[in-house]
Amino acid sequence: MIIPNLPFNLPFNLPFNLPFNLPSILPSILVPLVGLLLPAITMVLSHLYIQNDEIL
Repeated sequence: MIIPNLPFNLPFNLPFNLPFNLPSILPSILVPLVGLLLPAITMVLSHLYIQNDEIL
């Protein structure tokens, strides 16, 4: 995967050097997490809701 080196500066200084540009890699980390976690949470909550004996 090619990570573009976008001209973006963090609003704070990190105490260490990263081997990659953090803001450019965040979408590739957050998009799969959101795409996996939100449906999983929705499925678990809907399963618990329909298994409840007293549906309001």
